[in-house]
Amino acid sequence: MTAPGPRWRVRRRGGEPAWAQIEARLTEQIAGGGLAPGERLPPERELASALGVSRMTVRQALDALARRGLVERGVGRGTFVRATRPELRLDGPLGLTAELAAQGLRAEAQVLDAGLEGEELHVRRLRSTGGRPLVLEDSWLPADRFPGLLERDLSGSLYALMHAYGGEPVRASERLSAVAAGEDAAPLGVRPGAPLLLVEREAIAADGGRVERARDLHRGAFVVERR
Repeated sequence: MTAPGPRWRVRRRGGEPAWAQIEARLTEQIAGGGLAPGERLPPERELASALGVSRMTVRQALDALARRGLVERGVGRGTFVRATRPELRLDGPLGLTAELAAQGLRAEAQVLDAGLEGEELHVRRLRSTGGRPLVLEDSWLPADRFPGLLERDLSGSLYALMHAYGGEPVRASERLSAVAAGEDAAPLGVRPGAPLLLVEREAIAADGGRVERARDLHRGAFVVERR
């Protein structure tokens, strides 16, 4: 198979850059199992020729996938679908907001639900850019650690808010899996059964306490591991 698929073509018109289209398509292939863990992707030159784009465009897409931990790249080795998801070290306020800002885009957040569930605060948000839905986020935070958080502005970075309480994560463990879109994915604007990437995460603070458990559904481009 020639990733991202022999019948797929980059759209020449529309607002989405070519590299973002390629990134989204490869994400779908990984989520749907078309690209298996450990599988090597075709070389940049081959992908560029097959898709009718420059190698720089392909490189942008592959670099974005590598930043999100979906592929591994090495000089002389090529690009491989990542077989495992190791523990992440969070060395700064990185996340969707910063990831998009680095690409000249603005992250948006629509709070769909926020409330107390037992001893946890549950926040559900739809993350977008330019009105295009990207991620449906569900986060559960310990209520005793973040009193009054639900009264704050939840439209920005949750990790920045957690930092204000002195409880920001310093590391996280994640598990990625391919899932089919169900009714709960309706805010993403995808058809039922469409391939999505599910990221399940536990984030730990410097004192060793868990400060977040999360369940994020990603629809293609801009899959990220932190916010």
